[in-house]
Formats: sequence, C-alpha cells, structure tokens
Amino acid sequence: MAKNKIYSNINPYPDREEEIRKAKGNPNKNNHSKKKNSNYGGYTAGTYMAGKLAEKAKQQERVKLPMWLNITLIALFAAIAVTLILRFTVYKDNLLVNYISSLLLGVTCLVLFYTRRFKHTKKTGAMYSIVTVLLTVMGVVYTGMGLLGILTMFGII
Repeated sequence: MAKNKIYSNINPYPDREEEIRKAKGNPNKNNHSKKKNSNYGGYTAGTYMAGKLAEKAKQQERVKLPMWLNITLIALFAAIAVTLILRFTVYKDNLLVNYISSLLLGVTCLVLFYTRRFKHTKKTGAMYSIVTVLLTVMGVVYTGMGLLGILTMFGII
C-alpha cells in the first residue's frame, strides 16, 4: 500500500508543464502560431481573433435581396434581352418596339437604383455617388422617353 501512495504523486513529465507555459508566453518559441492559416494563438489569441475579424470586415459582404426583387430583376433583364433582339433584328423600323425597349431600360435602371439601398456596407465614396447619379438620370430619361413615345403614338398627348 505504501508503494502506491509514493508513486501516485510523482509526475513522469515534470518539465512538460513548464515548457508549455513558456512556449505560450514566449512568441519566439511558439512556432505553431506563426504557421500560415493556423488557428492556434496561445496567449496571442486575442490579437489573432482581432486580425481575423478585421480581415472578414474588409471582405465584400454578399447582399441578400428579397425574393420579389430577384424575380423582378430576372423578368426585367429577360424582357430587355427579348425586346432589344427584336428591335435590332426583326422590327428595325417599328416605333412601338423602340419605345417599349426605352421604357424597359429606364425601369431597369430605376430598379437597380432601388436595389442599392439593400447594400449593407458603407455607402461612401466618389464611385458610389457617380453610379447612383448615373442610374437615376438614365432611369428617369429613358422611362420618360419611352412613356412619352408610347403616349404620343396612341394619341393621348
């Protein structure tokens, strides 16, 4: 019985705990945390996670649009493709197809302008402002041209 009590308190690796403690505290000995794509940080885990969060914040966030807006965009782009193909091939001299294609282009520009409000990242910068103004102006001009053309063709104006 005395034999078991004596050997139960002996640590077979007495220096191992000290080595682990020193390796975590000393960045020169902790080579594992320096490896690429390592998720082990030792005591530097806070800085490691902060770096990961900063890297994730820099990435472009994918925007999740509502289903009705996705369906509207798909339908508009399909309608534009069909009308532009018909306009430039079969109905070259048909005014109604010209006005309808202008109307669809304008409405699509306005819908794309509307979708920009769903973007979650910061909305600053010169390029963002230029694209917003361009979409607005093109949408209003093309929608107006298409509507005025259709209304004058049917004798309403």
